[in-house]
Amino acid sequence: MANRFKWVILSAVLLVSTVGAADPPPPPAELPVLEMKLVAPVEYRAASAFAARGSAPLEIVLTIVGEFEGSTQHIIQVNEGSEAPSATHVTVLRDDLMDDSVRGERWDIALERTTASVWRIREVRRAWRCWRGEQLERFATVSCP
Repeated sequence: MANRFKWVILSAVLLVSTVGAADPPPPPAELPVLEMKLVAPVEYRAASAFAARGSAPLEIVLTIVGEFEGSTQHIIQVNEGSEAPSATHVTVLRDDLMDDSVRGERWDIALERTTASVWRIREVRRAWRCWRGEQLERFATVSCP
């Protein structure tokens, strides 16, 4: 009888410990992207000039995305070719921003190496994630409430 009582208590404790325990939220890199806004070249003119002077891809990208004010920033860089890449794609994911409506942002930036061996910005796209509303676990271009 005592063993059965111990088994019932242990089962109850295990059951209570799992009730309300949720899976951790997915990292920003795993969130779906519904759509992204194409950023006009005029908006990153300073970064284009910086690139033309022979800057490195990450320096160019950080010039485009600007200062970071949040708790987490992930940078993912994928090169085409390893020793002397001809192109690179950089994704910048920012989360827990110090903003009352925008929780995070995602930047996808494509760069290509010119014949003069300097980097040129081929394309910049941007999307946001909200603190409230329907856009909590995804990136999109709709305004956050």
